[in-house]
Amino acid sequence: MNVRTDWTMEFDVQRIEELQSESFARILARPKGREDWAEALADARKLVEPAAVWDYIPVREIQKDKIQLEGGAVIGSGLVAKVFAGASELIIGICSIGTGLGARVKELQQGRNMMRALLLDDLGSWAVDLVRQQLCHQMEEEAAGAGLHISTCLSPGESTWTLEDQRVIFSLLDTAAIGATLSPSLVMYPLKTLSLAMGRGSESLGHEGGSNCDFCTIKNRCAFRNRRATLPVKETT
Repeated sequence: MNVRTDWTMEFDVQRIEELQSESFARILARPKGREDWAEALADARKLVEPAAVWDYIPVREIQKDKIQLEGGAVIGSGLVAKVFAGASELIIGICSIGTGLGARVKELQQGRNMMRALLLDDLGSWAVDLVRQQLCHQMEEEAAGAGLHISTCLSPGESTWTLEDQRVIFSLLDTAAIGATLSPSLVMYPLKTLSLAMGRGSESLGHEGGSNCDFCTIKNRCAFRNRRATLPVKETT
């Protein structure tokens, strides 16, 4: 099992603002809104504690919409088996940004500072997705270096992959290493936590490249995705 906590947390303010809605622009047009935004950014930069845990689990067999892993675990529903088809192993991972940001959001809500709490909560979502992007990029580079194919990254609940498989993912990893837990009702804690999987193998896989957005059930009506598609692609290093 692998644990990493030294992820780069750079809040690209211009990019974040470009991807927001018109209502967000109206918030920033007001002095109080701009002040809340600046303070939320300061809180996020101070409180985010990025972490990820992941492991490589050999695939025993892929049958229809299910993937049987070595050790007996079974994972998959919806498009999972199709996207990971041909994989000899799955990379299972969990990303989190710790408890500090969520605690601060709650504190702000209790103090009736709802706008700043909302802005900080949104930044938390941005931050945990940034951890996911970096982990997926690391896995892609690792696979390329080994001459292996790697699939598009998927997360339970973001496509037709059922949330029930959160239990399987958490059972396969020592999530205490990053302080992540799963409730009986499938809620992950800290709240800004997400799980993911990628297929890897020596043969071509069911779907390579792209992003998890390609399989999202609301992709055709997602305002965030549509705004992102109209913006120039920014190079990352």
